Amino acid sequence: DRLGHWSVLGDEALKAQLTELIGTSGRDDLTRARRLFARALETPGGLKIQTIHAFCESLLRRFPLEAGIPPGFDVVDETHAARFRQMARAVVMRESRRDPSIRQALETLAARSSEALDQVLSEAVFDRQRLGDLFANPGLETMLVRLHEALEVEPGVVPDVLRAQAWEAAPHAALASARDQLLTGGKTEIQRGEAIDEALNAPTPQAAFSAYACVFFTGKGEKTPVARLLTNGFAGEFPVIANLLGAEAERMSQARDRVRAAQVAADTAAALRIAHIFLSAYGAALTRARKLDFSDLVHSAARLLHNSEAADWVRYRMDGGVRHILVDEAQDTAPEQWALIEAMTDEFFAGGRESDETVFCVGDEKQSIYSFQGADPKGFIAWGQRLETRSADAGKRFDRPGLSASFRSSGLVLAAVDLAFGPEGGAPELKFMAAEPVTYDPSALAFTRYQSHAPAFDKPGCIEIWPLVDVPAKAEIDNPFDAPVDTEGAGSPRRQLAGIIAGEIARMLKDGDAVPGRGAPGGVRPVEPQDILILVRKRDGFFTEVIRQLKVRGVPVAGADRMVLTEQIAVQDLLSLARFALNPDDDLSLAEVLKSPFFQSDGGPFVLDDDALFDLAHGDRPTLWQVLRDSNDARFADAREALKRVLDSARTTGVHSVFARFLGEVTLTGETRLRRVFARLGEEQRDAVEEFLARALAFEREDTPSLTRFVGAMAGEHGDIKREMEAGRSEVRVMTVHASKGLEAPIVFLPDTTQVGKSAAGGTLFRHDAAGWVWGVKKEADPALVSALREAEEAKAEGERWRLLYVGLTRAESRLIVCGWKHGRAPGRIDERSWYHRLTRLWSNASWAEFDSPVPGATEPGRRFGAAPVALGAPDRTEAAQDIPVWATTPARDEAGRRRSLAPSQLAAEADPAILSPLAGSQTHRFRRGNLVHKLLQTLPDLSPERRKAAAERFLARQPDLSDAERAEIGTETLRVLEDPEFAPLFGPGSRAEVALGGHAPGLPAHVTLNGQIDRLVVTAGEVMIVDYKTNRPPPADTSGVAPIYWMQMAAYRALLQSIHPDKIVRCALLWTDGPRLMELPGPALDAALAKGFS
Repeated sequence: DRLGHWSVLGDEALKAQLTELIGTSGRDDLTRARRLFARALETPGGLKIQTIHAFCESLLRRFPLEAGIPPGFDVVDETHAARFRQMARAVVMRESRRDPSIRQALETLAARSSEALDQVLSEAVFDRQRLGDLFANPGLETMLVRLHEALEVEPGVVPDVLRAQAWEAAPHAALASARDQLLTGGKTEIQRGEAIDEALNAPTPQAAFSAYACVFFTGKGEKTPVARLLTNGFAGEFPVIANLLGAEAERMSQARDRVRAAQVAADTAAALRIAHIFLSAYGAALTRARKLDFSDLVHSAARLLHNSEAADWVRYRMDGGVRHILVDEAQDTAPEQWALIEAMTDEFFAGGRESDETVFCVGDEKQSIYSFQGADPKGFIAWGQRLETRSADAGKRFDRPGLSASFRSSGLVLAAVDLAFGPEGGAPELKFMAAEPVTYDPSALAFTRYQSHAPAFDKPGCIEIWPLVDVPAKAEIDNPFDAPVDTEGAGSPRRQLAGIIAGEIARMLKDGDAVPGRGAPGGVRPVEPQDILILVRKRDGFFTEVIRQLKVRGVPVAGADRMVLTEQIAVQDLLSLARFALNPDDDLSLAEVLKSPFFQSDGGPFVLDDDALFDLAHGDRPTLWQVLRDSNDARFADAREALKRVLDSARTTGVHSVFARFLGEVTLTGETRLRRVFARLGEEQRDAVEEFLARALAFEREDTPSLTRFVGAMAGEHGDIKREMEAGRSEVRVMTVHASKGLEAPIVFLPDTTQVGKSAAGGTLFRHDAAGWVWGVKKEADPALVSALREAEEAKAEGERWRLLYVGLTRAESRLIVCGWKHGRAPGRIDERSWYHRLTRLWSNASWAEFDSPVPGATEPGRRFGAAPVALGAPDRTEAAQDIPVWATTPARDEAGRRRSLAPSQLAAEADPAILSPLAGSQTHRFRRGNLVHKLLQTLPDLSPERRKAAAERFLARQPDLSDAERAEIGTETLRVLEDPEFAPLFGPGSRAEVALGGHAPGLPAHVTLNGQIDRLVVTAGEVMIVDYKTNRPPPADTSGVAPIYWMQMAAYRALLQSIHPDKIVRCALLWTDGPRLMELPGPALDAALAKGFS
């Protein structure tokens, strides 16, 4: 659209737009800009701007057989994927009853934790392609061998056996003697003696090992130094005991390492066995349904271009259409996606090519924050180095331009970012320098090639740091008695900060704080709700509390950027409505519906308030629906009649119609029920309701259109949906930093700055190239291999945490507000690794100005760099009154009744329905003979005359319900028709069998659309002959004996074909196969039959 607009835009207007976009607008720029539209139109197939997944999907649709996937596949949605995962989980459970190894694996997982199985299955789906390749080659058993090799433990070794062996190898007699002496010593010696005593008297070797380990290791699993096993005095007095415990400490340390490695091997083997069968079942379910998930798209496309036998052919077919590749947000590209891009660009660097192909990758490794999707900043850097090498080898040009100009943020914001992340702080001319050089720690920040920023435009800017909200000196019980148990008290720091932020935003909007505005007077304008972005680390209680506080203060807010559909109140109310429609005696569901916004309104003649509902429901009465249905109270009339319509709709219409009709009803107050939902719950519920209706419509297309099945499917729906949060609506946006990638706002709040995300201390399935996984269930039980993997994972997460801060800071255009709350065991404690601590430390020597922050009772002032925002006054947000268009008050014309689609044989039923006698026997055999004759007359004319008899006999021989006499009779009758010279034109050139015919024509009822099939149609230059086969026995002697239904059928065919061929004569005839005899039906008689039938 923009390119087309540029092609006709005047010079001055185009200059202004180009200057705003790229900073220049010379004559050559204007010429190139105007030509872009034509070049885009001339590009074969148009400009292809796609996500990698969309490209892979289009590629696989072009080459499905080469890729080894079913043609016509669909991409599975989350609802169906969840269903397939549930089916695969059921397969695992069934196999456990048959296969002892699977049963043992499940028992192993259950012994680890109650969530272990869910963790394994979830991780298996996420890691499906990599694991699937390993399961295929080298295979599960080889993976298990490699697992044991990596852990340096023999296959088949059981941890309990190792524990027993370690205890049995202990010098029991020497330990018993040492125990007696230790129990006479001090506190330390007594502890050692009691542990040895417990081990010597343990009921099993395994229990003895655990008790004995307490002598040498702390409760956290750390090894006690030998020098601290005994006090110096005791060790000097009893050197034999000291030497004994010292030697045993080393032996037990080695034994424990072997036990730990064996335990990890057992746990990992169990996880891999479960993952193997689960992924096999999940993949089979996808294949049966002809579905691919998103990981399949990239994996299958990469395999098609790299490893398939047709790879060269596919690349050849693509090569003519792909000459330029641009990869945007390249730092978030996963390794398998890089492999796909590499396969597409191989020919670009082939020797002997004189061409102008380009590969253009745009990315910033500092913004790589999607490691959970496989992205790795090192991959982006490595790809750049590989491109440089391949370009040099091919003699092609390679450039690595630096992109330091920011078209988003003001100079002050950029200087703050430079000071926080750059090795030398911000630019001197911005007066945002630290007094002393900033210590730069590349390993902590996880990127080393930092390039300072420069603003593309001169904008005002402001940085604010608020003091932290403190923990209350004394916790107060300020919740009502019926509040949820996880509700935070009003005095909690997080809840306080949410209220402070909401209050400050309300003040900004009221005072009209200035924000940059291109084209506005003085370059600034009053702030609007959509100018404000609040970024958090995760969607937790603070996230929802901020949204709630904004709503309380009347600030328009967009709601959550992601939501679980079935957790939205409007969707829950609609599901309650469905449950009531399925079971009107369900009092709870009906009560939920009556309490919902559907029947609640602040105005109107009758208000269904709590008092009315109490009058309806209290006392010992029948079901709630019976009381409501029988009530004459005017307050309940709207609900009663609406719910009656819902019950009727549920019986007679589809799933989508039940909800759509109900939501579209206009109530007594003049508003629809959908509008009531938005008025009560907010506009953010629109996305939830629209997605719910879309799910209902999709369910009708893809599944049995049953309301019961739909409610059941929605009950198992737990996936979240992403809402589009572009600044289109006038609402404050609250979202995670991850979700804000690519967005911006004049004012950005960073409130969630004092917490540090969880490390990999808990159980984690670490990836291993050879074994697939290595499972570290507990950090304190890690063997050396798992410990190294865990440390690498934690370092990787630490790097991403700082990159996440970088992304959050650079979302701000002009004003950045950093705040947070104190927490922890000690009042006022914040983690030294937190964002807030790092920013305040690195910004501490800047030229800050103190100001009174919105944080009440703060012991220190707020700090601001840059000019305080100017209050311009709130803009007039009242929309100008407009005349109501005429169409809005003009009643719509009645829609013409929908035509019914009927077969010609049903037309007589329209005029005079026929009723079979209840004494009539089965009609199956009567139609069976006619159907077989029709089939033979359809297919035999395509064969040469000498082959027809044998073909007919073969066909009839495959009908087991016929006797030999019946087969011979049907074959003879059919061949007699085909061999009769009188009928030769019917089966000659220009004739067609079984011609489908549909439509409407003059003479047919207005509400009827014909949908039939002509047995034989002959079209010549001057006429059209319609022939219908009839197998009645005996046939009538003349046309007077033809049944009325045949007249009407042929008349309808004639009317329709006459409208198709108005310049030709349309004739109709019946071919009686018993004879055979061709009987033409006169045209005037057909006209009379048609007119009489519908007069």
